[in-house]
Amino acid sequence: MKNEANKNYCPAQEAFKVLANKWSLLIIKELSSEKMRFNAIKKKIEGISSRELSKRLEVLEEIGAISRNIISIKPIMVEYSLTEAGKELTDAIEILHDWTIKNKKNIKHIEKLVRV
Repeated sequence: MKNEANKNYCPAQEAFKVLANKWSLLIIKELSSEKMRFNAIKKKIEGISSRELSKRLEVLEEIGAISRNIISIKPIMVEYSLTEAGKELTDAIEILHDWTIKNKKNIKHIEKLVRV
């Protein structure tokens, strides 16, 4: 891959491109405790539109973080859950969460200087 030949390339950048979206992290958080259907996820995540939720679920499924399981055909009922990779991702997000809490003061200071 072109980026991998670049000595400044960091594989984590690819993950951050997907996870930097605030909805992705919230979806993963909600699915970390239980399998959920679309409307249940939507009710838990205040402010997300159906279109955005659908898009984020599709992206998270494509990267292997969640799985989509069709429960019944008529009416179609779909359940979402974390895959093993998604569970590993949850562990990584927890570590990042803890680091953020620990360094919140510095992060808030930088946020004002660099419009993140």
